[in-house]
Amino acid sequence: MSYWLKTVLKPHVFNCKNKSHCKSHCQCCAPAFSIQSHQRCSTVCPPLFVDNFRKRSFRSEHFRLFYERGDLPCTIHHRGKGQSLKWFIDNLETLNIDYYLPIFTDGLCEIKYPYSFIALQGILDLIEHASHKIGIESLSKIILPLKRALYTNDQIIISRVLIVLQKLACGNDGAIGVALVPYFNQILPMINIIKERNQGKLYQKQRQCKIVDDYEKDIPNELVRLIDKTLIILEQYGGQDAFINIKFSIPTYEQQADVKTLSTPQINAMLQPFMES
Repeated sequence: MSYWLKTVLKPHVFNCKNKSHCKSHCQCCAPAFSIQSHQRCSTVCPPLFVDNFRKRSFRSEHFRLFYERGDLPCTIHHRGKGQSLKWFIDNLETLNIDYYLPIFTDGLCEIKYPYSFIALQGILDLIEHASHKIGIESLSKIILPLKRALYTNDQIIISRVLIVLQKLACGNDGAIGVALVPYFNQILPMINIIKERNQGKLYQKQRQCKIVDDYEKDIPNELVRLIDKTLIILEQYGGQDAFINIKFSIPTYEQQADVKTLSTPQINAMLQPFMES
C-alpha cells in the first residue's frame, strides 16, 4: 500500500477538550468548524453546554477592602433579639452619602458573612436616616453595583436588591422614585428575565406532576411575588412616566396605580431637591 493511501485511511488523533460532553468517546474527535472536521475518519465534537442561568460568584470591588482596613464607620452589634449595625457617629446625616452609599451597594454581591449583612443593613440605615441627601450623582453610582448583583443569579442576592429598590423608591417622600425612572432600562430587563424564568420553573414542575416539597415550591413563587411588589412600588412613586418605562422593559406588566392624577406642580415639587443638587 502506498504512503498516501495509508495517510488517508488512517484516523487522525486529536486532543479533545470536550471529552465530558462528547458522545463518541473516541480519540479521533475533531473540533467543530476546523479543517480536521472535513477529513474522512474524524468525528466532530459537539459544542460545550453553557448554562446562562447558573449561579455566578462576583466579589465586590471596594467594599471588602474597605471593611478589612476598618474604613467603614460601623460595626456589628450583637443583641439578644438579633443583630444590627452600630455606627461610630451619632447622626448619619453628617456622613458623605455620595461617598459611602456606592461602597455599601458594591457589597450586595457578597454571599459570605459578615460582608453580606453589613452591606445590606448599611444601605437600609442610610436610606432611612439620610434619604434626603441622596442625589442624582449618588444614584448614577449605585446602578452598576445593582446590576452586578442581579447578574449573580442568586435568589438571596436578588431578593436583597429588590428590597433596596423598594426602600429607594419610597425614600425622601417619593422623590428618589421619580429620579429612578431613567435607570429602569438598565435594571428592569434583568428582573424580567428572572421573573419569567422562575414562573417557568414553577409551571414546568406542575405540568410534569413531579413531587416537590413546599420549600422548593415556594422559592420561585416568593421571588415572583417580591418582584411584583417591587414593580408596583416603582410605579406608585415613579410619577407619570413610570408605567411606560416599566412596560417597555417588562411587557407582561399591567398598570396597578393611577398615577395620571398627579399634576405637574406636584411632580416639580418632588423633583426640586434633585434640581438644587
